Amino acid sequence: MNASLITLSLLLGASLAMAQNTTVPTLMSYQGRVTDTAGVLIGNSTPVNRSVTFRLYTASTGGDAIWAEVQTATISAGEFSVLVGNGTGLSGFAGPSAPAIQPYKTLSDIINTATTSSLYLGLTVDDGNSSTVDAEVSPRQQIVSAAFSMRSRVAETVASASVTSSMISDGAVTTNTILAGAVNNAKIADLSVNTAKLADATITTAKIADANVTTAKLVNGSVTTDKILDGAVTGADLATGSVNSDKIADGSINSIDIADGQVLNQDLAGSSVDLGKLVAAVQQALNPPGTIMAYAGDTAPAGWFLCDGAYLDRTQYATLFGVISTRFGSSGSTNFAVPDFRGRFLRGRDGGIGRDPDRGSRTAMQPGGATGDRVGSVQDDQFEAHKHDVPNDSTGSTVSQNSLLDSANSNEDYSSTPGTGMTGGNETRPINANVNYIIKY
Repeated sequence: MNASLITLSLLLGASLAMAQNTTVPTLMSYQGRVTDTAGVLIGNSTPVNRSVTFRLYTASTGGDAIWAEVQTATISAGEFSVLVGNGTGLSGFAGPSAPAIQPYKTLSDIINTATTSSLYLGLTVDDGNSSTVDAEVSPRQQIVSAAFSMRSRVAETVASASVTSSMISDGAVTTNTILAGAVNNAKIADLSVNTAKLADATITTAKIADANVTTAKLVNGSVTTDKILDGAVTGADLATGSVNSDKIADGSINSIDIADGQVLNQDLAGSSVDLGKLVAAVQQALNPPGTIMAYAGDTAPAGWFLCDGAYLDRTQYATLFGVISTRFGSSGSTNFAVPDFRGRFLRGRDGGIGRDPDRGSRTAMQPGGATGDRVGSVQDDQFEAHKHDVPNDSTGSTVSQNSLLDSANSNEDYSSTPGTGMTGGNETRPINANVNYIIKY
């Protein structure tokens, strides 16, 4: 059919299915009115069926079609109505020089993937004469928005799962685009908001209604200490038993973080405080590294060493080394000795008070140890200087020791070496009892 034989009226609009659908419609309404060259309406007296070919182009003239289909339309009194997209896809439809379109795509696929916003519809109506080549109606009709706007239902309410991530640009949803209070607890599915979705400091206490965020809304580990302002969470904000030892990182709560009287017995779940850790912490507080105690056992308890002069690694026992250093000796640059108090009495350092007259001559306990008036130095046993009178000379008189030195002109008869009789044992000592000394590390 020649183009001059046809006049058309095109009405393109969104399918009514769009009211519940956020995708491009797969069908478009098309109404046409066609006459012959004499202006007589085709199918004027009797309706006729004719093949109608629809093509989409990206240009108003020329170029190859990007989509095509054919439908059989019933024309009555020149008018017909079809749904574009319901036809049969064509390949090799544009003539010998045009490339075939394969595979056939739906109308929505073409519109979604078009590289331009300008699309033109070309129409060819079979004139009923198989001996002639039907020409495309000119001009092509541009597909544009309707001349009226309609408030889509999707703007009023959001059906379940109707808004997907592909519909929202990255970063498009910010706190400024959400009305205060519009998103409440009931609107958020459990665990649907995690820390990766929240910019640091974007949610403040003013944005959260009291009791609106419960433990069910928080993924384990999603709230860290850097997300909580100092002092923002008080005892009144925590349900009894809601914070247990599993929720608290070791060492994360110090005594300075707990107000006096804030933690009571009823706030502690059974076994939530590890007894071993509590005992170790108390022992460490009562007996700091370097503490020396008398101990009745033969082997040192956990956390202690016998004071037997053993050498220890400086790195492995850095805390104890930081306290006593090498004052009790060392055998190299990587070790240090604990004190050797076996068989020794302990004496307080003089510190310049004058009670230890020989403090300057004190020696090292082991090689490399402290000397002089310093902790770790030692002294050998010693008597303070004194003298005794010598009794019972050969005449029965008591003679002073000094007079023995002048005996050349004396008539006294000394029949034996003068001196007192032997008494005592192997050392000078007070009454004592054996213990082991131990040192805390």
